[in-house]
Amino acid sequence: MTSHSHRFRLAFHVTLALSCPLAGCGTSASRPPDSAITGDAADTADVAFLDDSTSPPLDAGTFKLTSGEFQDQGTLPVEFTCDGAGTSPPLAWTGVPEGTVELALLMTTQAKDGLKWNWVLFHIPATTSAIPAGATGIGVAGLTSDGPQLAYAPPCSQGPGLMGYTFTLYALSGVPALAADARLDTGAVVTAAITPLILRSSQLTVTYTR
Repeated sequence: MTSHSHRFRLAFHVTLALSCPLAGCGTSASRPPDSAITGDAADTADVAFLDDSTSPPLDAGTFKLTSGEFQDQGTLPVEFTCDGAGTSPPLAWTGVPEGTVELALLMTTQAKDGLKWNWVLFHIPATTSAIPAGATGIGVAGLTSDGPQLAYAPPCSQGPGLMGYTFTLYALSGVPALAADARLDTGAVVTAAITPLILRSSQLTVTYTR
């Protein structure tokens, strides 16, 4: 019985090795740990490693916009509004997808009379990974809705009430066709120009109450 059991176990391991060449089954050193897979990539991780021909790009789900001053769905600090210093907030990002030529950033809010843009920034170099608080000279500033101005326009909503503001960072596959005169590059114009070039986008939404 012992000899028969030993031969059975040996045959099982040989069969398993032949059916899983080059560590293709079970735990593989080539697969990143689960903690390294985030966002959409986490949902497709098992499929991706079963069939490389249909796996998403390695950066899928990892393009992430963050800020050291607030969290997504959090509150915008007063210093970044017209009730404070009105400086632009610090932003940072990781996971810029392969093929990105440049980046664009839009800050929007849904007002009673339609969509408004508080920040319109484009031609951000693809090698850039952060915008410090109050920074200028990174990319080209387009025209905001209020002011209007070619710079960050801090939230300055009229009257009390909770308002939502969304920062959206776009990774673009090409250079959008925009006017040389940035005063013509409104939020709507920039949105239309970058839409066909978007590879990935990431958002941060915050609220503020006056």
